[in-house]
Parts: sequence; structure tokens; C-alpha cells
Amino acid sequence: MIFDIMCKTMEKIPKFKSEKEEADFWATHDSTDYLSETKEVKVKFTRPKKKLVSLRLDEKTINKLKKIAENKCIGYLELVRMWVLENLNKIKAA
Repeated sequence: MIFDIMCKTMEKIPKFKSEKEEADFWATHDSTDYLSETKEVKVKFTRPKKKLVSLRLDEKTINKLKKIAENKCIGYLELVRMWVLENLNKIKAA
């Protein structure tokens, strides 16, 4: 199996007239058939800097948040952050 992949004739990546044509092509082709056409690149991913915000909530509210977050399979602080961002976006859109 590995020998078959290594001995496989590599194909040339065609020139595309549009992004749609390219997307359609890659949706139906395996990129490993074109490894000889690729080159290594270095990519650096960065996250925007975030500041810590302290928020005081009563225990009952925190427990409710934890229960909702658990049902969504996320942490309750992530849930609070998502809700804040969602509501800021709603206000911005209005």
C-alpha cells in the first residue's frame, strides 16, 4: 500500500479560472495526488490578545450557567463569553 502511494505518478495542479472552479476541483480530487506540486510553507497563527474581566455573580446564577454550559458541552465561562459577544453583535446590528 505505501509502495503504491510512493510509486504513484504525481499529477499537475491545473490552472483555475475562478475560485468556484478550484473549489469544485478540490471537492472531487485528493490533494495527495499532487504532492510533487506543493512546497512547505511556515504558518504562524496568532490569537487576539484578551484581557481578564472579573464578574461577581451569586452562586445560584453560576450553578444555572454551569448547567446550561454542561448541556452544550462547554465551560460556563466560555458560555458567558459567547453570550456577551452575541449580544454585543445584536446591539451593533440594530
